[in-house]
Parts: sequence; C-alpha cells; structure tokens
Amino acid sequence: MAKDISLQNCNLYITGSGLDSNGNKVVKLKFPNGPAFSIQTNGTLRNTHSLLSGKTTIKQIESLTIAELVQIEKEVVNYVKAHGSPTRFQPHKWHIWQITTTLNNY
Repeated sequence: MAKDISLQNCNLYITGSGLDSNGNKVVKLKFPNGPAFSIQTNGTLRNTHSLLSGKTTIKQIESLTIAELVQIEKEVVNYVKAHGSPTRFQPHKWHIWQITTTLNNY
C-alpha cells in the first residue's frame, strides 16, 4: 500500500484524488492523526485540478514534480485558510495555526 504524500511546508497529506458523489473532481487530504477531508478542485483549485487530471492513486500522484506539489500545497493552504470551518477543525486548532503560519512563508 502506498503512503500518503506529505506536503513539504505544512502538516497536510494528500491521500488521493478522485470524484465526489456528484462526479466533481476532488483532492483528498488529511492531517496527521486528524480528520480526512476532500476539496473540489474544478473552479476552486484550478492548478491542482489540472495537475491531478487523470491521477487517482498515490502512485500516480507521486509522479508529480516537487514544483508541482508546491503549487498544489499553495492552493490547498490558501483555500483551507480562507474557507476552513472552525467547527470542523476545532479539535485540531494547531493545524489551522500551522497552515496560517505556513502561508506567511509564501
């Protein structure tokens, strides 16, 4: 079984890519020892959507370059910072803090 892909500058992991129940492309993420969640990519994370096109497994996603993973990371971090629900991440406040802190590095 392939391991999740750790994003370099934050504490999020990519666990896969696929379609949600409505057929929308999603990137699947999780915090270490925390909740897993998905974000729709079409229209929201345009670069991520393009980079993950045709890639659904970790093995396929591992073929991305470091620069491409950094692009995904930037989009995901910006999205979570802007739209992350405090209620959803209440038990994991330090994760949001770390994501916010990481954004200052971009």
